[in-house]
Amino acid sequence: MNIAILIGHFPPGSFGGAELQAQGWAERLSAHHQVTVITRRDPADQPARETRDGYTVVRLPVSKVPVWRTFADLASIEHAVAQLEPRPDVLLCFQTFISGLAGTRAGKRLGIPAVVWIRGEAEYRMRDSRLFAWVSPRVWSAAAGVLVQSEANRADLLAELERVAPARVQGVRGKLGVIENGLELPESTPVPAAGPVLSVGRLIADKGMDRVIDACAASGRALVIAGDGPERAALEARARERGADVTFTGFLGRAALAARYAEASVVVLAALRGEGLPNVLIEAMAHGRPVVATPCAGTRDLLADGANGLVVPAGDRAALTQALQRLAADPALAARMAAAGRATAERFDWRRVQPRLETALERWRRH
Repeated sequence: MNIAILIGHFPPGSFGGAELQAQGWAERLSAHHQVTVITRRDPADQPARETRDGYTVVRLPVSKVPVWRTFADLASIEHAVAQLEPRPDVLLCFQTFISGLAGTRAGKRLGIPAVVWIRGEAEYRMRDSRLFAWVSPRVWSAAAGVLVQSEANRADLLAELERVAPARVQGVRGKLGVIENGLELPESTPVPAAGPVLSVGRLIADKGMDRVIDACAASGRALVIAGDGPERAALEARARERGADVTFTGFLGRAALAARYAEASVVVLAALRGEGLPNVLIEAMAHGRPVVATPCAGTRDLLADGANGLVVPAGDRAALTQALQRLAADPALAARMAAAGRATAERFDWRRVQPRLETALERWRRH
C-alpha cells in the first residue's frame, strides 16, 4: 500500500504520545509499504522534506495568524496530498482536528479514503467544545474508517455521540474499530527498592503533575518528571514551595527515557482527562515497573486495581499519596504488580498490533 500519514506535529519538535506513536507506525509500516508523513514545519528550522528510516516526511509552513492558520492548514495539506506521486491508497489521519478534517476533505476531492485515528478522549468530549461538537461527527461520518485505542474509548465515544448527534451514531458505529498502541518490548529488570517515582508527559494542566509533586512531597519520595510544556515554570515553583525532591529532565529520547524507566521504582500517571491509551503506562509496564494511574479512558482497559497496578481517583492527592506509600512499604506487592503489568504490556508488541492495522487499512482502502 501507499500510505500517507497526516499529523499536526512530528518528532523532533513539539510532540507527545500521539506523535511518538505516529513515528513508530511510520517506521514499521515503511518496511512493507510506501509511507509519507505530512506534518507542520514547526519549528521553522526543520527541513521541508526529508527521508529517514524508510519513509518520507513532508513539512508544511505554519501561519502565525490564529484563525487563518486553520484555513491555511486545510489548503496546504490538501495541496501536499495532491502533489504526491503516486497517489496514496489511503490517508491515515492522527487526531480528528485538524488532520482528520483535512484528510476527509482532501480525500473526498481526490478520491482517496481517509481513516481517522482518535488519540484521546478530548476529541470526543463534544459537550465541552462547540468546535468539536460541530466538527467531529461530520469528520467521522465522512471517513472511510474511524479508529480508537481501546474498548473504553469506543464505548465512551458512542455514548457521547448518542447525546450530541444521535442521527450519526449508526453510521459511525459501523466503521469504528479498536487498534491499540504498539511498542517494542524492552528487557525487564527488577524493581529498584530505593528508586524514584517517575512521571512522563507533556507539562500541561490535564496531566495532573501538580498532584504528583504534592503526593511525592507528602510521602517523602524523590520524583523525576520527564517532559516539557507550558506548565514547567509553575511546576518547578510548586516543587520548591513543597520542599519536594523533583528532577525535571525535559523531553527525553528513547534511550534516555528507557534509562529513567529502569531506575524508577514506580511510574505515575495522574491525568485529569484527555487520555486515549497512555503510552507511558504501557511503556512502564513493559519495563516491569508498578504503576499508579487515574481511571481516564483507556486506562480502564489497561489496569485492574490491585492486580497489575493501582487506580486512584483523578485529582485525589491523598489517595495518590497513600498509593505511593503502600508500594514503598510492600516491595512484594510492587514486584507482583510489576510482573502482572509486564504480562499485560506484551499484548501491545508491534508484532501483534501491526498486522491488525494493516488489515484494517487494506479493507478501508477498498471501501
